[in-house]
Amino acid sequence: MNSSKVSKSFLVFILLSSWIVFFRGNNIVQNEISWDVFGYYLPLQATFIADDPLLSDRAWVEKLNAEHKVSGTLYQISSTHEGDPMYFFLFGMSYMYSLFFGIGHMLAGWLGYAQNGLSPPYQYALVYGCMLYTIIGLYYFRKILAHYFSDTVVAILLVICVLGTNYSHHMTLKNLETVNILFMFTAVIIWNTMQWYAHFKFKNLLAIGISITLMALCKPSEILIGILPVLWGVSSLGQLKERFLLFWNYRKHLLAVIAVCFLIGLPQMYYWYVKTGQIVFDTYKNPGVGLDLFSPHIFESLFSYRKGWLLYTPIMVFALIGFYFLYKQKKELFFVLLIQFLASFYIIASWTEYWYGAGFSNRPVISLYPILFIPLGYFIVWMVNQKWIIKGAFGVFVVFFIFLNQFQWWQLRNWILEPYRTTKEYYWSTFLATSVTDKQRELLLVNRDFSGIQKMERPHEYFAKNFSFQKDIDERDGQPKFIEYCFTNRIPYHRLTSKDHCWVNFSFDYKIPNPDSSKVTLSVMMDRSNGNYGNMYADLKPSDASWQHFDTLYLTPEIRSKNDKLMYFFWNQTKTNFEVENFKVTIYQKK
Repeated sequence: MNSSKVSKSFLVFILLSSWIVFFRGNNIVQNEISWDVFGYYLPLQATFIADDPLLSDRAWVEKLNAEHKVSGTLYQISSTHEGDPMYFFLFGMSYMYSLFFGIGHMLAGWLGYAQNGLSPPYQYALVYGCMLYTIIGLYYFRKILAHYFSDTVVAILLVICVLGTNYSHHMTLKNLETVNILFMFTAVIIWNTMQWYAHFKFKNLLAIGISITLMALCKPSEILIGILPVLWGVSSLGQLKERFLLFWNYRKHLLAVIAVCFLIGLPQMYYWYVKTGQIVFDTYKNPGVGLDLFSPHIFESLFSYRKGWLLYTPIMVFALIGFYFLYKQKKELFFVLLIQFLASFYIIASWTEYWYGAGFSNRPVISLYPILFIPLGYFIVWMVNQKWIIKGAFGVFVVFFIFLNQFQWWQLRNWILEPYRTTKEYYWSTFLATSVTDKQRELLLVNRDFSGIQKMERPHEYFAKNFSFQKDIDERDGQPKFIEYCFTNRIPYHRLTSKDHCWVNFSFDYKIPNPDSSKVTLSVMMDRSNGNYGNMYADLKPSDASWQHFDTLYLTPEIRSKNDKLMYFFWNQTKTNFEVENFKVTIYQKK
């Protein structure tokens, strides 16, 4: 254990913290409260600004979005089984924002800004407030490392974490997102777990319980962090039995902590119950995205050019190697840290969108860094005892990986490294590049416009094939079109293409005898057992009762399974008569 005097690692901590505050403070944008952050923030906006704490009316949210452009679509609003609006995200991040929301609200009133939840005082209060969580997380991170390693090794580890990994992006420009909070709580849990097993003080157990609860309310899958305090220091079945006996001896403390955790989670459960009649309700209603537990994306999460963790954060290879040295030096930590990492990473890799949006490298792995830097530290301890040529080579690797991380982060901020669509060809064509050409951008994955606009770029790269509609025609389609749904067809994706996407063109002639009193919509989507996703609705709006021609394109969404089916049908909402002829489906596949 290091002494409390000023040390190299403490000075590094101060310098890195100062850099984080300076860099973030000079990179505040007008719309910090947008996209996911707006969803986390929405309960505060609804409760204290809109006087709609239960989110009973989404009209005011739609108006707010129209005025302030906080999101492309309002995916931040889910729905009950009856279709009533409700919050998509849990309350955890709102809890963490609440103090800074209050400060922003007061400042807005004092400074004459609109007290609408989105004016500059709210944005600045949230950004600077969440910097506090970053510094707290880094503070506890250093304390953990200082418990096991020399001051010099701790200083090296701090530099590697902050400058050599994707931590630098997500703890500065993205500090309002969950990973900032999750990193902090992971560090707090590890430190208080160490202290509880050393002294068995109630305050440490309480800190563990509160942190686990808030992590789960920020991101439900983080409940797995509970493995860590339960198995800490356990390396055999005998010790596991002793552990449960220890918990029994401290059962009064445990019950008190459980009671506190229940109170923290009570508002969330109460909200679910009021809205749905259930104390636990799944608001993540997107059939196209979810946990693919039986088909995890392990390789892609590690090595994909689309955010592969070890591809974009190669310095963390040494952390994985470090588990060997951890086993040799601290077997009592090896099992719990390895189990925690493997379980958490499996969940991370099981998410359908394994690239996790517009982040840098594999974003959610950052919350595991307080765990992973312990084996990394033992690797470095081993390395410093090697011959100078080996240490020198390692030092060169570390310096290069830090440079590469910072350079690629710069590329990301300048749209050279593409946040969504990077391919192997594009990555290497722009490796260490300071600019990018239109020709190089042609190497990217297909552009999925978040505005919903469907426009085929570079049509010469595709070839067309007609798909027989009559082969799979719905039996009802021979009847007059007075039914609500007709011309229904489902085509498995693997019959359309073997590529990651295709374009589907629908063309037909139609006639609606009573256009003013009719509403007919061509509906296209991907269908799977638990619902559909990638929905497109195209209304037929004839100018008169004569025959009209209709033509539209549909880009398949990110496919969750190649067994999902392209489904299309006419939705005859008014159940009036209409006619369709020359219905043709053309598939455009990448050459």
